[in-house]
Amino acid sequence: MITLGVMTVVFRNLLAKELRQLRWIAIIGLLLSAGLAVVMVAAFRYVTQIVDELPPELFEILARYDAAREFMTIFGNYSLYVWSQWNAKNLYQFGSMMVIIIAAVQFAGEVSKKTMGFYLTRPITRNQGFLAKCAAAALLLLVVVCGGIFFIWLISHFLGYSVEWGRLVVATVVTFTWLMVFYLLSAIISILSREPVPAGVIAGISGMALSLPGLFAPIRQFSIFYQMRAIEYFIGGQPPLLSLAASLVIIGLLFFIGMHLFRKRDF
Repeated sequence: MITLGVMTVVFRNLLAKELRQLRWIAIIGLLLSAGLAVVMVAAFRYVTQIVDELPPELFEILARYDAAREFMTIFGNYSLYVWSQWNAKNLYQFGSMMVIIIAAVQFAGEVSKKTMGFYLTRPITRNQGFLAKCAAAALLLLVVVCGGIFFIWLISHFLGYSVEWGRLVVATVVTFTWLMVFYLLSAIISILSREPVPAGVIAGISGMALSLPGLFAPIRQFSIFYQMRAIEYFIGGQPPLLSLAASLVIIGLLFFIGMHLFRKRDF
């Protein structure tokens, strides 16, 4: 029991240390998430007003084009609009950038500053150190994501908009798990690097490569970024269990690969 208690205290201290180091990223991420939420909700009213004022003749012309029909459909349904701007756009882009920065700072950043060696001289195992970093990253992302949803709810409630919150929250859970997949991939790249900038660039290039299957219908399901948008759940109405299960399996696989590399890496 004493050993377990000591391990718990050590891990808690490690987690607190990681969160302190990432606090500015968390603060900036929360501010940006809140700002995006406010702009997103506020824009709906103005764009719908513009759409409503379009002459009927123009509607008939626009209805001939798929892109225009999709645009009008999105702005005719507030829940669909929120999903399209939050999960399929803001979290997809902004969240991916957050993931790259966090992973680069946590691993390659500490190596470049020569603080990783000091970090590992503490009475911890490398497995505990890696777990603490991953847990801190997950908590930070969770805070930023939940902060954005809170502001969406607050501004929507203030303006009198109704949202299918259950569907939006489930879609965001799917988005979050696939963001963690991309984080762990970025963390592995960062572990193998000695400078944060190259680590971030390589992670970004890897992300672009992984997004390519999403451009082709037969293989789009193999893109983690396609899955991140939760399109098949929110638009297609398919249960998200398969996507969630796949993301959790990949998270487990990447976590143990990352832990192994972190344990063997000569810092």
